Amino acid sequence: MDKIEILYGKLEGTEGQFTRDPTGFLMLATDIFQKRGLDVHYRHAQGTEERYRELEEKRANISLVVGRTALKHFLETEKTRLLGCSINSCPYRLVVQSKLQTKEDLRGSSLACRKSTAHKAPLVEGLKQWGNLTVGEDIILQLPATDKEALDMLYRGEVYAALLPQPHAIIAEEKGFRRMIDWPDFVDDPLPLVLETTARQFSERPDVFRVFLEAYREGITYLKKNRDEAIKMLRNTFAQSPFVAAKAFDDYLPCLNGSLTVNKQCLEKLLEDIAPGRRGGASLLAATWIVS
Repeated sequence: MDKIEILYGKLEGTEGQFTRDPTGFLMLATDIFQKRGLDVHYRHAQGTEERYRELEEKRANISLVVGRTALKHFLETEKTRLLGCSINSCPYRLVVQSKLQTKEDLRGSSLACRKSTAHKAPLVEGLKQWGNLTVGEDIILQLPATDKEALDMLYRGEVYAALLPQPHAIIAEEKGFRRMIDWPDFVDDPLPLVLETTARQFSERPDVFRVFLEAYREGITYLKKNRDEAIKMLRNTFAQSPFVAAKAFDDYLPCLNGSLTVNKQCLEKLLEDIAPGRRGGASLLAATWIVS
């Protein structure tokens, strides 16, 4: 059996109930890895610096990490390689205080959105088109540095609404906040989860990594087709409530990318955000960074 050690983290602000991609935990329970000769272990590791140290020292083989973090590290070191992307795009949800029933109720209120997300998304135009809300007149934007800060501002009553990644939005809904169902899917986080290793590790075991990716594709397909098993895994592994597990399966897990390929438009969006005007653009980046 070929051993693979995978590092994963949990989303801050979700009380330990969410990792970005829980597919592997269902695969372990259904022997998808084992039947391909893989001895796969998942290990929680919060903090990207520690994860990169473990990859460099080969104490771990794969890290599940946010795309913007992975890209920044590659641009600094060029030591990592992208094996695939299990979520290319994940639209943000608009969550509001329960007393707000319609988009008209947002007039005269305030909205929190992570600063970098608000700056790269057509948020001002979107609010005008969706609700005829003019930023600065009808609605005040608050721009915290992180998604968790936006969530905390909503919880503390400092804003009436927040644009949040889906896991945070689901947790907020469970606490009694309301999701605006007709909010359009135009604010997102490009490449919110990628699978990476080091260039050295991939060069030493390319066939093992390719078998792993084949198994992972099968696992995503299996998870999406088996709702009851997936919800049971979410409840047992992450202590999600029935409400949260069902919402996660129906609203969040459809974002999983069964092909694991990197969407070029999402890559271009991310690169423009992290390193605008970089020579060669996304095509040259992909040729160097992504394992085909």
